[in-house]
Amino acid sequence: MKPRQFQNYYGIKSLIRVERVGTRGGKQYHDVACYISSRICTAPEFSQGIRGHWGIENQLHWVKDVVLNEDRSTIHLSNAPANLSVVRAIALNILRRNDHTSITTAHRFLSHDIDKLLTLVE
Repeated sequence: MKPRQFQNYYGIKSLIRVERVGTRGGKQYHDVACYISSRICTAPEFSQGIRGHWGIENQLHWVKDVVLNEDRSTIHLSNAPANLSVVRAIALNILRRNDHTSITTAHRFLSHDIDKLLTLVE
Protein backbone atom coordinates (compact mmCIF):
# COMPACT_ATOMS: atom_id res chain seq x y z
CA MET A 1 0.00 0.00 0.00
CA LYS A 2 1.28 3.45 -0.92
CA PRO A 3 1.69 6.12 1.77
CA ARG A 4 -1.35 8.40 2.02
CA GLN A 5 0.41 11.49 0.59
CA PHE A 6 1.12 9.61 -2.66
CA GLN A 7 -2.28 7.95 -3.14
CA ASN A 8 -3.25 10.33 -5.99
CA TYR A 9 0.01 9.90 -7.90
CA TYR A 10 -0.34 6.90 -10.17
CA GLY A 11 2.70 5.32 -11.73
CA ILE A 12 5.35 6.51 -9.28
CA LYS A 13 8.41 4.33 -9.72
CA SER A 14 11.13 6.44 -8.13
CA LEU A 15 11.63 8.85 -5.28
CA ILE A 16 14.71 11.03 -5.66
CA ARG A 17 16.41 13.02 -2.92
CA VAL A 18 18.98 15.65 -3.92
CA GLU A 19 21.24 17.39 -1.41
CA ARG A 20 23.01 20.59 -2.40
CA VAL A 21 25.79 21.96 -0.22
CA GLY A 22 27.95 24.95 -1.01
CA THR A 23 28.56 28.65 -0.65
CA ARG A 24 26.47 31.35 -2.31
CA GLY A 25 27.08 35.04 -1.73
CA GLY A 26 29.65 34.21 0.94
CA LYS A 27 27.13 32.18 2.97
CA GLN A 28 27.07 28.43 3.44
CA TYR A 29 23.90 26.62 2.39
CA HIS A 30 22.50 23.11 2.64
CA ASP A 31 19.42 22.38 0.55
CA VAL A 32 17.42 19.18 0.20
CA ALA A 33 14.97 18.70 -2.69
CA CYS A 34 12.76 15.70 -3.35
CA TYR A 35 11.36 14.56 -6.69
CA ILE A 36 9.00 11.83 -7.83
CA SER A 37 9.24 10.07 -11.18
CA SER A 38 7.37 7.55 -13.26
CA ARG A 39 10.73 6.28 -14.57
CA ILE A 40 13.41 4.03 -13.17
CA CYS A 41 16.83 5.52 -13.95
CA THR A 42 20.33 5.59 -12.56
CA ALA A 43 21.44 8.43 -10.30
CA PRO A 44 23.51 10.06 -13.11
CA GLU A 45 20.49 9.93 -15.45
CA PHE A 46 18.22 11.57 -12.87
CA SER A 47 20.94 14.11 -12.13
CA GLN A 48 21.18 15.06 -15.80
CA GLY A 49 17.39 15.49 -16.04
CA ILE A 50 17.22 17.59 -12.89
CA ARG A 51 20.10 19.80 -14.02
CA GLY A 52 18.39 20.19 -17.40
CA HIS A 53 15.23 21.35 -15.64
CA TRP A 54 17.16 23.90 -13.57
CA GLY A 55 18.99 25.04 -16.71
CA ILE A 56 15.61 26.02 -18.14
CA GLU A 57 14.68 27.67 -14.86
CA ASN A 58 17.88 29.69 -14.80
CA GLN A 59 17.84 30.64 -18.49
CA LEU A 60 14.18 31.56 -18.83
CA HIS A 61 12.21 31.98 -15.64
CA TRP A 62 14.98 33.65 -13.65
CA VAL A 63 15.71 36.09 -16.49
CA LYS A 64 12.02 36.90 -16.91
CA ASP A 65 11.68 37.50 -13.19
CA VAL A 66 14.90 39.32 -12.34
CA VAL A 67 15.87 41.12 -15.57
CA LEU A 68 12.39 41.78 -16.95
CA ASN A 69 10.71 42.19 -13.52
CA GLU A 70 7.89 39.80 -14.38
CA ASP A 71 6.98 39.07 -10.75
CA ARG A 72 6.69 42.80 -9.99
CA SER A 73 4.16 43.38 -12.75
CA THR A 74 0.97 45.08 -11.60
CA ILE A 75 -0.99 43.64 -14.53
CA HIS A 76 -3.26 40.93 -13.13
CA LEU A 77 -6.55 41.03 -15.09
CA SER A 78 -7.82 38.33 -17.41
CA ASN A 79 -5.29 36.94 -19.91
CA ALA A 80 -2.97 39.95 -19.79
CA PRO A 81 -0.33 38.36 -17.47
CA ALA A 82 -0.08 35.24 -19.65
CA ASN A 83 0.02 37.30 -22.84
CA LEU A 84 2.83 39.51 -21.50
CA SER A 85 4.73 36.42 -20.37
CA VAL A 86 4.60 35.10 -23.93
CA VAL A 87 5.78 38.47 -25.29
CA ARG A 88 8.70 38.45 -22.83
CA ALA A 89 9.66 34.91 -23.89
CA ILE A 90 9.54 35.93 -27.56
CA ALA A 91 11.73 38.95 -26.81
CA LEU A 92 14.27 36.75 -25.01
CA ASN A 93 14.33 34.31 -27.92
CA ILE A 94 14.88 37.14 -30.41
CA LEU A 95 17.76 38.49 -28.33
CA ARG A 96 19.37 35.06 -27.96
CA ARG A 97 18.91 34.29 -31.65
CA ASN A 98 20.84 37.50 -32.39
CA ASP A 99 23.77 36.29 -30.25
CA HIS A 100 23.06 38.44 -27.17
CA THR A 101 24.36 36.28 -24.32
CA SER A 102 23.65 38.88 -21.62
CA ILE A 103 20.03 39.97 -21.62
CA THR A 104 20.86 42.85 -19.25
CA THR A 105 23.55 44.19 -21.59
CA ALA A 106 21.26 43.77 -24.60
CA HIS A 107 18.45 45.56 -22.78
CA ARG A 108 20.72 48.53 -22.01
CA PHE A 109 22.18 48.56 -25.54
CA LEU A 110 18.80 48.44 -27.29
CA SER A 111 16.72 50.62 -24.98
CA HIS A 112 15.17 53.66 -26.63
CA ASP A 113 16.61 52.88 -30.08
CA ILE A 114 13.85 51.66 -32.40
CA ASP A 115 16.25 51.22 -35.34
CA LYS A 116 18.42 48.77 -33.38
CA LEU A 117 15.30 46.91 -32.22
CA LEU A 118 13.93 46.60 -35.74
CA THR A 119 17.19 45.13 -37.05
CA LEU A 120 16.66 42.19 -34.68
CA VAL A 121 13.47 41.09 -36.41
CA GLU A 122 14.38 41.81 -40.04
